[in-house]
Amino acid sequence: MENYDFIGDIHGHADELESLLKKLGYQKGDEGYYHPEGRKVIFLGDYIDRGPKIRETLHIVKTMVDNGNAEAIMGNHEFNAVCFHTPDMERGGFFRAHTIKEIKQHFQTLEQFAQFPEEWERYLNWFKTLPIFIEKEQFRCIHACWENEKIDWVRSKYHGLNESLLKAYAHEESPVFEIIETLLKGVESLLPNGKFFVDKDGTKREMCRVKWWQPKNQRLVYEDVLQECPEDLKNEQVKEELLYYSEDKFVFFGHYWLKGTPKHHPESKAICLDYSVAKGGLLVAFRGSFKDNIENGFVY
Repeated sequence: MENYDFIGDIHGHADELESLLKKLGYQKGDEGYYHPEGRKVIFLGDYIDRGPKIRETLHIVKTMVDNGNAEAIMGNHEFNAVCFHTPDMERGGFFRAHTIKEIKQHFQTLEQFAQFPEEWERYLNWFKTLPIFIEKEQFRCIHACWENEKIDWVRSKYHGLNESLLKAYAHEESPVFEIIETLLKGVESLLPNGKFFVDKDGTKREMCRVKWWQPKNQRLVYEDVLQECPEDLKNEQVKEELLYYSEDKFVFFGHYWLKGTPKHHPESKAICLDYSVAKGGLLVAFRGSFKDNIENGFVY
């Protein structure tokens, strides 16, 4: 694990990415960024949308991957992009709706590639080849949530982001839909007693993302285990068993728009590296070992 550096959600912030790579000791050569000591980056997904330099971000990431200096997994934004641009020949339209909500989320990417359609098509084809997870002897990587049963399905039945999988995903009652939603977008729980919250887009939501990375002894009240937990529920005792990661192998992930200074609970082996660079926060890396004296391994 000491030979890897893990980098969270970039969302088109290429300047911040280059600055972070340099802090980590990477140098820019004729074939992109590389580390003189042979270290490699693992990118945790969500390279596109929101930011000002999406093309530049994809060029940095893919060049590093192509030259053996990095590995990359799929984020929900890459998955969504493939769905957005792939026609659904059976039902009409596309595998992702083209309503104002979806267009707004994807707009920066559409705009920045408007004059480069062939280049964008190459990136879309690359997205289809990205693995949903990476697992090595000392660690695991997933974009949003590690859940063993669903990971096992991917191991045995996933063969890339092809039309067959998109057709299965298109039916919300299918197991494939639940598997992809969990691994790339996180697990959610129905709020008790009819509670709800209003999200940043003004949508009323009765389902709330579960903080599956919180260790078991830190799951006493609902604020501990639910993101965007309603105020009137935060201090209530948790009454149900919600998914949590209890294994000894480190798992690195992004997706959750955390805020403030990067940190993790010392009793948890699940480490989030999304600290909201696309909302004025930090682009965060982890140096692959707690032996580094840089904020317990975090670099930002």
